Amino acid sequence: MKVYNFIAKRSFSSFKKSFTRIIIRLSVIATTLSLAVMIIAQSIFNGFQKEIASKVFGFWGHIHISDIQSSQSQDPFMIQVNDSIRNAIKASCLDDAGTPMIKHVQSFVLYPTILSREEFTEGLFVKGVGTDFQWDFFERFLVDGSIIQITPGTPSRDLLLSEETAKRLQAKTGQSMILHFYLNDQVLKRKVRIAGIYNTGLGEYDKKFAFADIQLLQSLLGLQAEDVSGLEVICNNVLEAETVNRKLFKEVLPDTWYSETIRFKFPQIFEWLSLQDITKAFILFLILSVCIINMCTTLLILILERTHMIGILTVLGMSFWDQRKIFLRYAAQIIGSSLILGNLFGFGLIAFQKKYQLIKLSEADYYLSYAPVDLSIWPVLLLNLIFFAVILLSLLIPSWLVSFIRPVQTLKFR
Repeated sequence: MKVYNFIAKRSFSSFKKSFTRIIIRLSVIATTLSLAVMIIAQSIFNGFQKEIASKVFGFWGHIHISDIQSSQSQDPFMIQVNDSIRNAIKASCLDDAGTPMIKHVQSFVLYPTILSREEFTEGLFVKGVGTDFQWDFFERFLVDGSIIQITPGTPSRDLLLSEETAKRLQAKTGQSMILHFYLNDQVLKRKVRIAGIYNTGLGEYDKKFAFADIQLLQSLLGLQAEDVSGLEVICNNVLEAETVNRKLFKEVLPDTWYSETIRFKFPQIFEWLSLQDITKAFILFLILSVCIINMCTTLLILILERTHMIGILTVLGMSFWDQRKIFLRYAAQIIGSSLILGNLFGFGLIAFQKKYQLIKLSEADYYLSYAPVDLSIWPVLLLNLIFFAVILLSLLIPSWLVSFIRPVQTLKFR
């Protein structure tokens, strides 16, 4: 064992017998709270970004495929999709291990309509979906009723409506409504029944879209079963969406088709989420700075408390760098205790929020009714490593005070 390690280990316990122990305890408490707040802040920011992104992807998928003219016009343009095209899309993108990067492909028909009930009217888009549509996302946010039951060959008259639209129309599950479609200078009407009401919290989308059987829209618009507005591609890993999109557009899709990721199609919400990274970095930096100041102050107090010991060690020939290591070892012990307590406290509060959702948010402003948390372990481990390393390195500056203490000044009064 190194001499400075031996001295640091034996002499640190002697602080418990002096007034300095109070300073050490306060330092441990302050550092513990700093780390806990950093863990909580990072968890909430990461959870917020992941939850919002998952909602948008759940509503739209990861990639949209449509006619190239639809990106340049508000008029609906249809593409013809058959099983061979679907299979080609699914089999086209493989990772290095040969695993498909595309999880699912589902078709849709999108058309504007006016929804009316008695004296109430509301303009929105009806999104027709088929038997290939995955309802897992909307089942999570179903407020009342059930999802649409779709049977091949028999168009369903069921409608899935958002809670916000249902409130404006004063409608409830089971009530009938009229869909008005403007087609070829004519107004076509279809009577539908509200099968269910959903609320994803994404107000921008909820108030604009309702869901119906794709067969109902195809029959109304005079389309064939293969005619759809587009395809939604769901990837196994959202991080691979951009890679999949480039491959599909360049190598798989016909020249008249266009594909784009949802991040590119709806950039506003993702740009807003990316701004949260700046806020998170600023908060973490601010807390870390306060913790560094606290530890520097504590280390200076420990050095002043041990000036006599520094004088003796200097007379005995120990280098100033080895003496600085003694005090850095003191700091490492304080930080180490704080890491254990900070992680226990931080994770405890995160788990409590995860289970009971006590911190509430305005869903209209934040798209969520509560503060989400991310329990991923790797970001926390990285935060612990950065926290320990940055603070310990920053203490090299105040430990330099050891070099200015002269034995003749510290020993002559003893």
